[in-house]
Amino acid sequence: MINRKAIYQGTLVFLALYVVHLIVVPILLRSLEDAKNSSVFWGIHQFLGVATCLISGFIAGRIAGQRGFFYGFNVGALGTVISALAALLWALVVGSKSPSLATLPFWIMINGFLGAFAGLLANNIGGSGKPA
Repeated sequence: MINRKAIYQGTLVFLALYVVHLIVVPILLRSLEDAKNSSVFWGIHQFLGVATCLISGFIAGRIAGQRGFFYGFNVGALGTVISALAALLWALVVGSKSPSLATLPFWIMINGFLGAFAGLLANNIGGSGKPA
């Protein structure tokens, strides 16, 4: 039986953190001089992306209480697909250049495995959050 609550809530956390990421990045661009070439900007940008996958995968694994790899992977992959489709839709609505979806399978796997790792941690460190 699939715990849909774990997938729904984990995906909602992924999307909420992704929106935070989208808000923080332009603020950093304005505050850091020559930010696009800044290693600090790049590091923060990557940290926010990794944190989004890890936190959402951990939450999904903790809610499910078991099979953390499965739930974490699904949350990371599903969140990636939804955010890519939202970016494509946004580009179509505002008439800007569409993002390339050529690397989407790569990012689905990377973000899925980051979420899966966090889901495993949720189940194996400090208990599963569910009574035995």
